[in-house]
Amino acid sequence: MFYSKSKFTKFICIIFIFIVSLGYANDIALLKRDLNLAKTDTLKCRLLYDLGNVYESINADSSFFYLKQLLGTAQHFNNRKYLARAMYKIGYMHMYYTKDETKALEWVKKSVSVAKPINDYFSLARSYQIMGIFSIHQGIGTPIELLNKSIEFAKKDTDWRCLNDSYAIMSNYFNTIHKYDKARKFTELAMQISQKHDVDEWLNDGVEYCEILLIQGQKEQAHSLAIKLDAAKHRLKKTKGQFIYLNNIGRLAKLLKKYDEAETLFLESLENEKKNSKVDTFHLYFIFRNLESLYVEQKLYEKAYGLSKKLTDVVLWLKEKRQTQNSKLEMTKLKANFDLEKKEVEIALLETKQKQQRILTLAIAAIALMLIAFLIFLYQNSRKIQLQKDSLSDLNATKDKLFAVLSHDLRSPVASLRNYMMLINWGALSQKEFAEATSRLNTQLSTVGNSLDNVLSWAITQMQGIKPKPVNTNVFEIIEEKILLLQGIIEVKQISIKNQVSPIAEVNFDKNHFKVIIRNLLQNALKFTEKGGNIIFDLEKDSVFIIITIKDDGIGIAQEKLHTLFILGKNQPTIGTSKERGTGLGLVLVKELTELNGGTISVESQLGHGTTFSIRIPNV
Repeated sequence: MFYSKSKFTKFICIIFIFIVSLGYANDIALLKRDLNLAKTDTLKCRLLYDLGNVYESINADSSFFYLKQLLGTAQHFNNRKYLARAMYKIGYMHMYYTKDETKALEWVKKSVSVAKPINDYFSLARSYQIMGIFSIHQGIGTPIELLNKSIEFAKKDTDWRCLNDSYAIMSNYFNTIHKYDKARKFTELAMQISQKHDVDEWLNDGVEYCEILLIQGQKEQAHSLAIKLDAAKHRLKKTKGQFIYLNNIGRLAKLLKKYDEAETLFLESLENEKKNSKVDTFHLYFIFRNLESLYVEQKLYEKAYGLSKKLTDVVLWLKEKRQTQNSKLEMTKLKANFDLEKKEVEIALLETKQKQQRILTLAIAAIALMLIAFLIFLYQNSRKIQLQKDSLSDLNATKDKLFAVLSHDLRSPVASLRNYMMLINWGALSQKEFAEATSRLNTQLSTVGNSLDNVLSWAITQMQGIKPKPVNTNVFEIIEEKILLLQGIIEVKQISIKNQVSPIAEVNFDKNHFKVIIRNLLQNALKFTEKGGNIIFDLEKDSVFIIITIKDDGIGIAQEKLHTLFILGKNQPTIGTSKERGTGLGLVLVKELTELNGGTISVESQLGHGTTFSIRIPNV
């Protein structure tokens, strides 16, 4: 039965080889004819590239011949696209046919240097594929980064096979380092592409996907997909060549536990390879690996052990250090299985017990982690509530303090206004007394108005109602405007004010906020400057900051009060040189508005020697 089946399969393979050979011969003849008739350099380059590709799987020497012709032609005509592709393809041939990975790397690096300036995404993607595979084989570098680059460039290109191959190589890499979830993800992406374009490629990707599912223990899902793939076998066009066709169908038969059929297909593939004038060692490697896996699954450890030794010989010949180590490791495992076959039941029982213990340990750990997480959540929530409580308490205390100050500072001028109005109504004031009273009332009402403006502005900031709208603001004009606004107080106290700011100086600041800041700083300076004193406005700037200063030679501030000057509730209001009162809110508002606009404020002062406020604003 087996012998007849084998003979039949051989007969089919011979027919298949004959048909494929005829197909290739026809393609080659047409390409050579078109090459002789080609008139443009681009067409010549494309036909030489196609001939190099066609000869790849049937005669490596001829492939090299046409690729080198392509290299010379592309250089002569300065066709950088096909120059990059010739370099990549020569690198590819060295990787898979001469097995000289050093030369392969040299050529693909040249391809990258030519392809990058012209955005030849195809050559870039293919070259990074080779570099990623080289990194994997040699165990050096960062394969993931290189393969991610190949995917990045392949997505920008229109060749679906290029992206499909990039995903497949990335999947294979994750498979070799046992990161099966990631391998599965990239194989799924490859299948999504190939299913739309080529049934042969889709079946190849599908077999890979089934094998990953089996590794992850998802047998039912793997079996279901294998049945679907098996139903599509009759639609295969065998575009990927005889070797891949036989091995993919063999792997599919193995997935469906058709072990005799799988063995026949793998052995036929081996016989075909041996008949070639030049045996492809990579093909031998995959055939031996497939047979070894088949025998292990059937627990035919003697056969598997024999194949493992052949596999090791192939890997040693390829001089792949990492693969050689893996082959020796697999051979050791197979030998151990063969020697310990009688103890399989004991091993199975032990593994079951260990699995149960691991599950129990994981369950306990999971519960402990959930409990810890819950306790952390409770603590953080409690801490957050406490912080909110403290903030509300501080705000409430500040409000009480503000209302107390306001009630005290507003009561006095209002009472004075009421008394003066009574005296005026009674006609008890002389013209001179009336003028003096009017001046005093004007000063008191100005202070009250300023206090109310500050309270309103501060209240809005606490409700997050002030949103800065920065514009180019003329500093000189606003200072002059506020000097004019407070001219009455300035004249009464006979204070000299110098505006040394350039008339064209500007800052990027909310204009209304800037007016409030200058008004409060000027009023503060006037309040604490003696009669006949001096106030100076100045501005300096560098590449980073614009610095605006207001300097007075007034009574100054004690050092112990400087650190609380901008903190509402902790800055004790001080009586001015002419008995002026205040809420202490002005400087707090100045600081908040300055910081809202991206600036900072600082103060320097010494008792008896005056005070300097400095505002730093980013120079944008």
